Amino acid sequence: MQQTDFEKLKTYILERNTYFSKGFANASKDELTGKVLVGNGSDKLVLLPADTLGNYCYIRNDAQMKHLPQETQRLTDSGTQRLTFNDTITAYLVAIVKNADAYLLIENLKNTCMAYTDMNVVPVNSSWNREQVLYNELQGMKQDDIHAALQRLKQETVVRLQLVISKEYIPSNCIVNPIKP
Repeated sequence: MQQTDFEKLKTYILERNTYFSKGFANASKDELTGKVLVGNGSDKLVLLPADTLGNYCYIRNDAQMKHLPQETQRLTDSGTQRLTFNDTITAYLVAIVKNADAYLLIENLKNTCMAYTDMNVVPVNSSWNREQVLYNELQGMKQDDIHAALQRLKQETVVRLQLVISKEYIPSNCIVNPIKP
């Protein structure tokens, strides 16, 4: 899996759920401040807490990926059997929408994720209690800052889906330069 895979998933979610004005992929949690951030060129954009982005969603990935070998599905490549892998990562899809029905929003996001075909995206649980979602997402932030975020988001419905995302990985002999230009 690559960063572009999650960008494509985000684009798919935005196309299917037109009530979102923005979406972000590859978000991460700042361990020092407790904020959820995303790269914005050379800067970082704060996604949570944020009250100026309108209706939006973001995908935040765990910092660890599992590589599960698929012994039974070895591929033949010029006479050699090559081991394939099922790469799996846990991600969180968080949506902030003004005056939305939380259950319907979760159903829409579950349906969207399961209809996506470029990767296997499986929702495994969801949360719709705004206070609990914010507390979980902003864990590590000062309590006063979490309460202030809750005060600013009174009209917003906040939901979080935990996703297990997997994709088949086939090793190759091609080594690509990972340094960005």
